[in-house]
Amino acid sequence: MAPSFVRRVLLPLHERLCGRDTLGYARDLEMTQWWPADRLKQLQTHKLRALLTSATRHSSFFRDRISDAKIEPAHATLDDLHRIASLTKSDIRQNLDCLAWPAVPGGLHRASTGGSTGSPVAFYMDRARQAADQAARIRSRRWFGIEPGDRELYLWGSPVELTTQDRAKAVRNRLMNHRLLNAFDMTADHIRDYLDELNRFNPTHLFGYPSSLARLVAAARASGRRPRAPALRAVFVTGEWLDPTDRAAIAEWFDVPVANGYGAREAGFIAHECPESRLHVTDESLIVELIDHAGAPVQAGEPGEVVVTHLDNLGMPLIRYRTGDIARRDAELCPCGRQLSVLQHVEGRRTDQLLRKDGGLAHALSVIYVLRETPGIREFKVVQRAGLDLDVALVPDREFERVDQTSLANRLGRQLGGVDVRLRLVDQIAPEPSGKFRYVVSEAVDQNKETTK
Repeated sequence: MAPSFVRRVLLPLHERLCGRDTLGYARDLEMTQWWPADRLKQLQTHKLRALLTSATRHSSFFRDRISDAKIEPAHATLDDLHRIASLTKSDIRQNLDCLAWPAVPGGLHRASTGGSTGSPVAFYMDRARQAADQAARIRSRRWFGIEPGDRELYLWGSPVELTTQDRAKAVRNRLMNHRLLNAFDMTADHIRDYLDELNRFNPTHLFGYPSSLARLVAAARASGRRPRAPALRAVFVTGEWLDPTDRAAIAEWFDVPVANGYGAREAGFIAHECPESRLHVTDESLIVELIDHAGAPVQAGEPGEVVVTHLDNLGMPLIRYRTGDIARRDAELCPCGRQLSVLQHVEGRRTDQLLRKDGGLAHALSVIYVLRETPGIREFKVVQRAGLDLDVALVPDREFERVDQTSLANRLGRQLGGVDVRLRLVDQIAPEPSGKFRYVVSEAVDQNKETTK
């Protein structure tokens, strides 16, 4: 379908039928990204007051929390927000009906998280929230010269997208110039088919999990293939921690910028990189806090858990929602001139960190680098058990025969202060239930977080 026809006719019609003002919101975002910080804070304050007022009226759960915090919604300030107790996944599971406002204009739409680190969490979105997130996505693409309706190829594996891919949605995707490739099924034969589809479809932008795209690139390189997609302008990745090695490999093979996005199904479109490779927060729709273990705000440059308040979801307020992700805030504005706040980088989930024997935390890179530098390892996955020991699955090639496995295990153990390490040689490593390929998972950090609440 001609991109201009999609942009001018089909997309506006689709959004009107869905009851969303996505395109109007996107036009507003083109202006607000240049607003000075004080004006953006005024917008956030206005939206926060509306959110707290609505939550007090329509959510018995938040009515109690806002009252306990002794906040008057109509006069709330951004500095008042921290007085409200943070919201956890457990809170949502146990209080879903008390959180939601079924009579919100446009109705509620049930969704769930991908469940890559445990059982999925059900939640609701209203039309305004959907429009806000989609508008932020449109803006992030425009930063790279890409407009709605331009051809987009997805390498995605979320169960929601795959199980709802009925005939109507398949037709809609084609009309909107979208193609979906299944990241769940990255066999050698399917990867060859995906590379063929990439060449045939010639997308303007490619979107997917970084680990899945890295696998696609590695297979293409091994077979001596090069991409034939002259229209491609950028590769957008999201859904998991972006390994710098994977980023470099994807950028080199496609010969276009790789832009990292950060968000969550339940929390929204949180931040996205601009062409200067800086992660801009969607300040117009979200208030993002970074807190330490005690719940206190961290200073710029220090790691903290990402806590999100979505300002556009009155149907099911997420006020001070703890994502479980770790990030650092940048005190400096971006050279691109946009006044949106900036995250230095997102380090991943708490369970992407590792617990040391002395009780401290180590970044996943502490073991990833050791494995990356070891010859003969094609793929790997590290799981830290509750007792701190490491279970390391390795997909070897012929070079691995020369590796001293005892020495490798000892090196990995020393990175965490002397924990036990078990190496297992396997033929392949399956993706998570969400379709993602996570290099490092720590059950110990997750358990430690629960016991210290």
